[in-house]
Amino acid sequence: MSSSRHLVITLLLGVLLAACQPRVATSFWRIGTPADSLREGYAILTEGAKVRHCYPINEWTDTMPNYVGKGDTYHQLHHHGVAVESELMAYRIYFDKKQTIDPYCKKKPQLELAQSHWYPNDSLLALGYGDDILRVSGTVGVGSVKYWNGKKHVHIEPVSERSQRIVSQKKDQATIEVAVKGWTPILPEDQKTSRPVDFTTRYTMQAGHRDMRCDVSLSEPVEGLCTGVQTIPAKGENLQSSIFNLQLPNGVLLASFGTDWPVNDSAKYAKETVGLAVFIPYPYAGDIVRDKQNLLCLLKSQITTALPIDRNHKSQMCASAHFYLTCCGATKENHPVATTAEEWLTYLRRWAKHLR
Repeated sequence: MSSSRHLVITLLLGVLLAACQPRVATSFWRIGTPADSLREGYAILTEGAKVRHCYPINEWTDTMPNYVGKGDTYHQLHHHGVAVESELMAYRIYFDKKQTIDPYCKKKPQLELAQSHWYPNDSLLALGYGDDILRVSGTVGVGSVKYWNGKKHVHIEPVSERSQRIVSQKKDQATIEVAVKGWTPILPEDQKTSRPVDFTTRYTMQAGHRDMRCDVSLSEPVEGLCTGVQTIPAKGENLQSSIFNLQLPNGVLLASFGTDWPVNDSAKYAKETVGLAVFIPYPYAGDIVRDKQNLLCLLKSQITTALPIDRNHKSQMCASAHFYLTCCGATKENHPVATTAEEWLTYLRRWAKHLR
């Protein structure tokens, strides 16, 4: 075989192999003990100085979600909840009353969570791995589903049950889910007590995308359910954040752009400049509201009977809404889509143009 023919075949095999490789991935890890070493996928993971014995899971349910302490589910899961990634961006969702979405940005396009498990060590950082880029604290982060009590956003509590799961994992698309049962929204004092509500939120990410589609399904309509973006920095120190609220032809665009420490460890980490955005199509976009740390849009759910409360079809949803979220790391990415607030807004106008 000639060397040129061998080279062509090698290149074709490389292209075919690359085409078969996953371009999206999920990550969901339960913290265990050395006794779990026989479980499939068992691994010893590190987070800073911590050494953890973990194994992968596809779903987890907490039937005592209001328990407070180190034994709660948030602390029983590595990276604190289910996560999904494309080559461009990763997101994790906290398994607690906050249910907040936290972004992880890539320096270069690649899947990373199988190696970094959200917490890249110094060796991986030296190889050009990405990292967490946003200190969400108690905010809405980017695209988290919260509740507006008439004065400020509040977390999803109290509930009788919380769960997270990996719904599907394909080469080019993955869907993860957050669900609660028996949620009783705490209404303003001048309103009557609400009835318990069940609802799920599914987040779908596609290969080559930095954004996610978010589908919310409820057992009955809820006034006050909301989503949006946090101002940056979250804690308000030396606030230098650009906030955008745009009425586009097809929906409402909320965005922010600013600089903050990504975590509380300001000795090891540098400040990050981040762009956040959500887009809500007009059928689901209600009033725009603000509190000290967030720009929010109230969600208007549409009546439907097609969506089940869970995969066992135990009951039917009667209301739904959907929206989209996205993020960029202006200082983390090697080739960011935006480095200024103006560039971020230009990018977002193009991004939202064809969303429905």
